[in-house]
Amino acid sequence: MKKQLSLALATAMALGLVLSGCGGGSKTSGNGGEESTVAAGGDGTEAAAAGDSGSGVDTTGFMIDVLNADIQTADVQKTSKDYTMPQNIFDRLLDIEVDDAGVSKIVPSLAEDWEISGDGLEYTFHLRQGVKFQNGNDFTAEDVVYTFHRLLTVENGVNTELLDQVKGASEVIEGSADTLEGVEMVDDYTVKITLKEPFAAFLSCLTAPGLSIYDSEATEAAGDQFGMDPAVTVGTGPFRFASWTFNDQLVLVRNEDYWRGAPELPGVVIKVIPDTETQTMMFESGELDLLDLDFVADAADRFLETYPEQIVQGPRVGITYFTMNFNIEPFQDVKVRQAMQMAIDRQAILDALYGGRGQVENGIYPYGLIGFNEGQTKISYDPEGAKALLAEAGYGDGFTMELAADASASDTVTMALEIIKEQLAAVGINAEIKNYDESTWLETRKSGELGSFMSTWTADFNDPENFIYTFFGNEEKTKIRSINYPDTAVMARVSGARGIVNEDERLAEYQALEEKLIHEDAAWVPMYSRMHLWAVSKRVQGFKPVWSGVSDRSYYGISLSE
Repeated sequence: MKKQLSLALATAMALGLVLSGCGGGSKTSGNGGEESTVAAGGDGTEAAAAGDSGSGVDTTGFMIDVLNADIQTADVQKTSKDYTMPQNIFDRLLDIEVDDAGVSKIVPSLAEDWEISGDGLEYTFHLRQGVKFQNGNDFTAEDVVYTFHRLLTVENGVNTELLDQVKGASEVIEGSADTLEGVEMVDDYTVKITLKEPFAAFLSCLTAPGLSIYDSEATEAAGDQFGMDPAVTVGTGPFRFASWTFNDQLVLVRNEDYWRGAPELPGVVIKVIPDTETQTMMFESGELDLLDLDFVADAADRFLETYPEQIVQGPRVGITYFTMNFNIEPFQDVKVRQAMQMAIDRQAILDALYGGRGQVENGIYPYGLIGFNEGQTKISYDPEGAKALLAEAGYGDGFTMELAADASASDTVTMALEIIKEQLAAVGINAEIKNYDESTWLETRKSGELGSFMSTWTADFNDPENFIYTFFGNEEKTKIRSINYPDTAVMARVSGARGIVNEDERLAEYQALEEKLIHEDAAWVPMYSRMHLWAVSKRVQGFKPVWSGVSDRSYYGISLSE
């Protein structure tokens, strides 16, 4: 048994760490306007002298980052969008490593090594010994068993789909079982996980932030304050959650006993600043060390010109796509769908909205994803060819269709729909933009009745399964995306590919399915993937965007020069 978390230790932590407020708040995309240069800089000189800032923690020498909205919680089992804190407070059994060529691979983390049975059902993980949680508790197999069970049972929980394939998971969720049959503690440093059916992407799932490992005793003792009160929110990660002043700032402090070696950064102050123009001015005046240019998109071109040596970028492992609802006339006709693919100038949209920073995609899997196929069939922009296909399908005079717009989406999405409307008009299609409030848009999409729309899917874990199965895994999945793809035989192949144990065979099948879905059946219009740009102050070294291209950050590996 693990030792109990002592009252004295808990009291000491509470005295040393400060929580000035807690609560929700949702992350939104900012749309900063063009802003003139306040000061030639971004060199971090003011950020370096941050001082206390009222948090109760001496933040001198800390790196200064910014969010445009406060987090909801640091409990990754209760949020699917606020991952910056979990990325730094916790570790996972496995991790994703990206080399200089952009190639991703799965690497050990809290699990040192593992074996997989020949039938692909049993995974035996040998855990790293000597790892401590930030409260001094030992990390053991008990914590893994607890974490996975809690994910399936915690009130208002999310990310349960990451354990869908584990034997007994559905029974725990339904309440018909008290223990998770498929997760077994063999000894203090060995865990055996049994799946209900082979699932080749399971190792990739274990790298997802949603499967961060928790201290069983400390988390249970914290109750609903876990993730809300920094003093009781502990992991094995490189930084401790030191303080949270709601709608003001969050503070992380270096974990001196981190098993990989203590971070070089003494800590990070993460300011909450909704106004993107203010963010821009603060970076340019040296008050911020890191700025996600997603939230100041209108200023990205100027930043590239003004601070070219201070821009760090990486590919987004995500794809923007445009849908056509098979249940709405005339999208049952493959020639109409192919005409739509040819009528939209995707490069022009990427150029207009993002300065061409990214690449046009031609399938389901984006650049940077395991299984991405450089040699796949290309879709050409060909308005004359689109007109010919429409005529062959009996729509030589065009037709009227809906472009469904989510009122909560960013201005860039709205602009993209306007461009698409003009491009479709050029081949005789009358596309009418219909605006929905966010909840109505989501509910209509879920019902399978939404007209055509544009959206983006970013990887939860690095595997093609996370893309193709999400949209085409079965009739329910394609319905809730308002695609309503009808070929059940293809969907059965998509589902079956999850269990192919041989990796080469599995990826070959996924690429064949991509060719069938996109190039034979024209099931959607693949648009583009984008580059993710960050501005960093001159004193920051070693910053790398998170492999998936989301706006969350990992601070381990960063250092500051004075």
